[in-house]
Amino acid sequence: MRKMFLWIVAAGLILGLTGWISVADAEEKPQIVDIIGKKTLLLDDGSMWSEYNNQMIHTRDDIAFISGNDRSGLAVTRDGKLVNWGFGSPPFNDEDYDQSQVLQVSGQVWLGLDGKVRGRSLDNILLINETNQFFGALSQKGELLLEDRYKIGSFNKLGIIPDPTTVKEISVLDGRMALLYNSGKVVVFEASNFDDDGNIIPYSVTEDAVHIEYVQDSPTDRIIVTCKDGTVWTTGEYQDRKKLAEQMSGLSQIVKTVVLDGPQHFYAKRSNGSWVLYDEGKLTPIEPPVIKTLSVSVSNLKPQVGDDVKVDILENYSNNAKIRITASMENVTIQKPQLLKLQPKGTFKVMGVGETEVTVIQGGLSKTVKLSASLNTNLKFAKQSKGVVYVPVKSVFKALGGTVAVSAGGAFDVKVGEKALTLKAGDVNATLNGQALKLKAAPLAEKGDMLVPASLLTDVLGASIQWNAKLENVVISFGQAKMTVVTANTAALVKKAAQGSLTQYIGKTYWINYFQLWDRFTKVTVTDVLPDDTGSFTIVFKTASGKKLTSYSMSYSEVTDVLGDSVNFLSYDPYKKYKWSSSIWQHVKAGEVVLGMTKDQVLFSIGSPTAQSTTTAKGVKIETWVYSNFDTVSFSNGQVTLIITY
Repeated sequence: MRKMFLWIVAAGLILGLTGWISVADAEEKPQIVDIIGKKTLLLDDGSMWSEYNNQMIHTRDDIAFISGNDRSGLAVTRDGKLVNWGFGSPPFNDEDYDQSQVLQVSGQVWLGLDGKVRGRSLDNILLINETNQFFGALSQKGELLLEDRYKIGSFNKLGIIPDPTTVKEISVLDGRMALLYNSGKVVVFEASNFDDDGNIIPYSVTEDAVHIEYVQDSPTDRIIVTCKDGTVWTTGEYQDRKKLAEQMSGLSQIVKTVVLDGPQHFYAKRSNGSWVLYDEGKLTPIEPPVIKTLSVSVSNLKPQVGDDVKVDILENYSNNAKIRITASMENVTIQKPQLLKLQPKGTFKVMGVGETEVTVIQGGLSKTVKLSASLNTNLKFAKQSKGVVYVPVKSVFKALGGTVAVSAGGAFDVKVGEKALTLKAGDVNATLNGQALKLKAAPLAEKGDMLVPASLLTDVLGASIQWNAKLENVVISFGQAKMTVVTANTAALVKKAAQGSLTQYIGKTYWINYFQLWDRFTKVTVTDVLPDDTGSFTIVFKTASGKKLTSYSMSYSEVTDVLGDSVNFLSYDPYKKYKWSSSIWQHVKAGEVVLGMTKDQVLFSIGSPTAQSTTTAKGVKIETWVYSNFDTVSFSNGQVTLIITY
């Protein structure tokens, strides 16, 4: 047994160095290596299934063997690390102990390569076994140690054997220890089977076993024995307990059993790796959980360059488990890897413009989605000359996720995905992946950059090119992925198109009345009406002193409304129209009403009233204005004679 476990740990280390091929990679159905209870499985890819909070979870680790029950247990990875799980927690690496490499686990107890048993105060141990809370150990000296069930940590010595390293495994139960030797011999020591001198008398059950396992039964506990010929037997009752008494019908090519509930209810593993449940002669195949369907969702199918895109992968298993896994280069294939770059937390950074398929491959299944990545900022320096549309090499190909390098001879070496181009200014002869390529027009040298015919993007990358003569820009498309390259005239043309009839206000002069708390009656001239990318506009003014004033953002129609409303702006010079004294103008600008003011002066000062009334007293016409705040102003013969404020 010790040699076998050492070989497993060593094999795990070798596999770790050479690269472990997962079942999904090989597109083969996983096989069950071991079973605990009804729901805990160890698979040959090193992963483990267990239950946590009434949900099945899939622990992807490099686990070599497991022990315990459905509620809790221990596992050992191929590099000798301990994994612990319990009913209230998912599997986790147990770092509470100073772990040397773990040699063996059994139940809730583990044995290190140093011969120490964690969970029991034992040293110099070769093998351990825990069955139904009965614990025993074989020491390096050959001592057979059986723990007192009612006094944990206290051990009785059943006997001592020579050459203990020839023992492959042990199994204990209620005062008994069975030894399986490498030769296939099974020897049993029972605390109740002793001679007149009190010495325990061992007995041999068989000579050709490959696996043994004690199981509780009434009236006599039994040993389930797997023989070299692949048959499975149990020992009998009373005196027949010392021999193989009953063969389990229907079982052949068996190499191992795992007790589920009694000698007639257990799992059996065949030599081909398959498992069956044996239930009183009835055989039921046990299949490992496999992915039935694969669900893939992407946070944004139409991202912009620079965005982070999350790929959610949900595995739907045959055991009704739903497992969400993180995207990685092991399970995700990018058709055009220059467009997406994997980030540390499993998201993808959008690196370039274009369309690419993202394929998730897991458990032999695959799911593909298409991403269309665009650029939300315009590139500059497109040009049209003699009917040919040109675009800049550096910015365009970098926006496509490519690279551009300039050689000592002035040639531009461009690489986009698997396409490699070499271009020279003034030369229609280029190369594509080492093969000659003739361009529709010669590239143009332009201030350290190079302009190439946009048709090159169609010929090499399959892009769609659309020249907008009205706005003088070029739209480069790959399906739904787009980017725009503008000329030096585009901004002015776009602005003019957006402004439409609002250009009529540019150059007009106004005098501020009530607008954005600006100084009243200041003379301003509209210098621009600026559109933004939301379809709104701001009005830019300039005062006589050269100061720039900018309005709030407003809709197209609101520009006309604001400038046409005398509450906001006057279209005439009020100082020239009204020859009022400086003191009156001072009160008007301050929004004050004083006795003797005229109606026009009051209107300029505090605006129009909400209510008006007229009466006559002693031949004098009295007009009263009431405002929304209940302030009241009365006029007699057109001048203010009464002011009531609240």
